[in-house]
Amino acid sequence: MSFHWVHLVKGPAVVTLEGFGEVLGKDVSNNQVSVGIGKILPFEIGSGCKIHIKGGKSRLVSSYDFGTAIWHQIIQRIFLENVITVRTILIVGDTDTGKSTLATYIMNEALKKGYRPGIIDADIGQGDLAPPNAIGAAVVTEQVTDLRGVNTHFYEFVGNINPVGFEDIIIKAVKRILAKITTACDICIINTDGYILNTGTEYKVRMAKEIRSDMLVCLGKGSLLNNFKARLDSSTVVFGGSPSKTTKSRIDRGNRRLSQFQRYFKEQSRTKVIDKELSYTKFVYRGQTYSGMCIDRYGFLRLKKRKTLPLKLRRLEGMFVGLGMNREIVGFGLILNASRHELTIQSSTNDFNKIHLSNSGICKKTVLG
Repeated sequence: MSFHWVHLVKGPAVVTLEGFGEVLGKDVSNNQVSVGIGKILPFEIGSGCKIHIKGGKSRLVSSYDFGTAIWHQIIQRIFLENVITVRTILIVGDTDTGKSTLATYIMNEALKKGYRPGIIDADIGQGDLAPPNAIGAAVVTEQVTDLRGVNTHFYEFVGNINPVGFEDIIIKAVKRILAKITTACDICIINTDGYILNTGTEYKVRMAKEIRSDMLVCLGKGSLLNNFKARLDSSTVVFGGSPSKTTKSRIDRGNRRLSQFQRYFKEQSRTKVIDKELSYTKFVYRGQTYSGMCIDRYGFLRLKKRKTLPLKLRRLEGMFVGLGMNREIVGFGLILNASRHELTIQSSTNDFNKIHLSNSGICKKTVLG
């Protein structure tokens, strides 16, 4: 069905439809849809459908500028006569060019055609499948309007919310998680961060080569497309339009990032305070595992490998961390207190033998209330 107009709704909001309507390929007819904080969703409604919007902001726009019609050619290329022609799709583009929106749309279309899609969210600063600092992935069985509605199956911890300086760590993490997920899905969509200018283009080219993507979808400016075509097999690079004027403010992005942190500490009944002895714990930072440690006379925690990594104990307090068991990330936590012999961590995960350190400090009151 073709749509001429789209109701663009920015959350937090609740939208109720009386009649036929879709959001990113998902049928939401005669249904109620929640739009998360900082999220913008396109409601494409049929003739005679009544829409009621509570909260948030909304506007009526042309489907040719904001609807899924701008990506129909990409969908046709991926599903040629309803048969998948590519297995691994890498989506790149600047901030607010619609990368996660397109990833959701491709995923929903795959489900509609009877395929089982996998999704990897490699946006470590503004991701939907994992908290900031981490990468999340899942095999999806039901259509969604927001990737935050997907239950994550696999995690990788990077330890930073900015990809600059962590490019190699991110690429290796994406490769590991891709190896886990590809055996369980028919098609895998990889969403990335908005670091694309200057050296960011080369970073994404290296990622495409390392994971051997079958298709790279470039959203945004045409000049960016030419940069990728010059560095990759041009037949695998396609251009996609971006929804016009749907940029988020810095406050919007900050609030959405905070809400993603809060998701992992929201249910107080599930989180508890855990004391972990330092002598029995391994630490991981920037992809390196430190199995030896000591506290020097100046109060520094010294992690030992080939090179010693000194950390002031007080710097650990308020740090958001990943919790690992052997090679798997099994949960996340917030360090409340650091002493010479143990760490006190707020988390819902009890069993772990590795603490993945990050560069992110967050206020206990902000995330725990």
